[in-house]
Amino acid sequence: MDANTDEVLLRVPARSEYGRIVRVGAAALGLRQGMSFSEIDDLRLAIDEAVILLLDGTEGGDQSEQEIQVVFRIDRGVLEFHAERSVEAALDIAAVHRFDAITAGLIDDYDLDQERGWVRLRKMAGADND
Repeated sequence: MDANTDEVLLRVPARSEYGRIVRVGAAALGLRQGMSFSEIDDLRLAIDEAVILLLDGTEGGDQSEQEIQVVFRIDRGVLEFHAERSVEAALDIAAVHRFDAITAGLIDDYDLDQERGWVRLRKMAGADND
């Protein structure tokens, strides 16, 4: 991505009921990038799983202070999603395996840091993985 890349920043409470806001934002941005409805459905499911991955393990502390910080980067048919917890914490390894199993065929690329607790997804319009 380059100087033409737009960024959209979103910060939501680290609670499952706010995952919908992240999903809807991703769908709207995917549509603007020319993704098909099938690609948007895949993107929404992958975003859902990313939020679930980040929420897993937040039960132990004071959730009222925790947030999920999201950056969407969009450029020429590519949507990149980066999300992390406001409180750095390792991701549950079982949740990471679940995330990998579900999202591997839905997105073009992903990266995560299990120790620091962040995830990055990349989806390109027209690169359907069906």
